[in-house]
Amino acid sequence: MVFFGLEKTSQVEPETMKFPVPDLAVEVLSPSTEARDRGVKFEDYAANRVGEYWIISTEEATVEQFVLEKGTYHLRMKSSSGRLVSTVVTGLELEVEALFDEEKNLAALAQILA
Repeated sequence: MVFFGLEKTSQVEPETMKFPVPDLAVEVLSPSTEARDRGVKFEDYAANRVGEYWIISTEEATVEQFVLEKGTYHLRMKSSSGRLVSTVVTGLELEVEALFDEEKNLAALAQILA
C-alpha cells in the first residue's frame, strides 16, 4: 500500500507515472518477500526519499515504522501494541492491535468513517 500527499500528486507527470514516489509505503511480509522488503525495497525507498516505510508482520503481529532522516531510515517504532502515528500523513493514527484483531479493526474503521 502506498500514499501520495497533495504535494506529491501535483508533481506527477507522464514520465513519472510508471514509478511515482509515494510519501508512505507499507509492506506486509510474507516468507517469499521478506528478504526483498527488508533489502532492496528498503534501500530503494530510502534512495527515492519515501518519507515513511512500515513493515507489517502478520506472523509476529508487529509493525515496524521507519522514518527517513537525512537520507537514511531510522526505526521509530516496532511494536505489537500502542498507537502508531504517521509522520508524513497528517491525521493517520491507529492502534497497532487494529491491524491484527478483526474486532478492533472494525471498531477503528467505524471511527474513521464516523
